[in-house]
Parts: sequence; structure tokens; C-alpha cells
Amino acid sequence: MTELTLAQQFEMQRIRNATKTMTKKQAVDLLVQATRLLTIKNNVIRSLGK
Repeated sequence: MTELTLAQQFEMQRIRNATKTMTKKQAVDLLVQATRLLTIKNNVIRSLGK
């Protein structure tokens, strides 16, 4: 697995801190949005490989 850059590590920590004050619904919505974006990213990468 590739390590995260310092900037990516900082962003992950920022998100961790932000989620501490989120409601359960907000956290679920964030997770769904992140999953959607990763799926779109995978689709783009797959289409570029064709």
C-alpha cells in the first residue's frame, strides 16, 4: 500500500477532527459521498485504460 503524503495525512486528520462533532446522519452522508466519489474515480480510471 502506498503511503500518504504529508498534505494527505494533514487532510485525513482534519476530516477525523471534523467527524468528532458530526451527527450520525452527517457522518453517514459523508461516507456515502466519499464512496460515490471513489466509485466515479474508479470508473474514470477504468475508462482511461480502455
